[in-house]
Amino acid sequence: RIHPAMARGVVWRRWRTAVLVLGVSVAMALGEDEGVGDNLAEENAMLRLRLRALEDEMHDEVQYSYVIVKGYITDAENVYMETMDVDQAKAYCNSNSRCKGFTFTGPDERPEDEVTVAFKAGSKVAHDVNWVSYVKESSMFGALHGAMKLDEAGSPAVISHGLTFESICIVFALSLSVVFICRRRCG
Repeated sequence: RIHPAMARGVVWRRWRTAVLVLGVSVAMALGEDEGVGDNLAEENAMLRLRLRALEDEMHDEVQYSYVIVKGYITDAENVYMETMDVDQAKAYCNSNSRCKGFTFTGPDERPEDEVTVAFKAGSKVAHDVNWVSYVKESSMFGALHGAMKLDEAGSPAVISHGLTFESICIVFALSLSVVFICRRRCG
């Protein structure tokens, strides 16, 4: 069973990353308005340091996207089985390299109560409306490709697909960096 403190630690690291990205954005905006940091090389060096800090943060906590499928994972070895909520199950599966996904009974993809989760070493899903499976993918594009593979495997209905919080932060940070660099060079 994953300890609640571990789940809170995951959430805390995510919020810390978001605050760091927001702080970088605000600092860059203030520097632009007050004329601070006119040296482009110095600004680029600061951006590299911030990017390296974000990369180190993300390296510490490998996250995956999941394809949520109506059905159960079949023809795969059980890695572990425990009663927990979906967020705890994701945290466990993220931390275990053998885990390719997890499955539990029930029609609801985000049950309010804890459920008995079976962590699996495979990702082949058999369609069944009474089961829900989360299949791990290493990237947002990989998850979409995984949904296509799952569809071919047994035509399950893909319920939803979520991007990881870290992917959104990286895209946001890179977008802001591009905007500030373009403003600096063009204006």
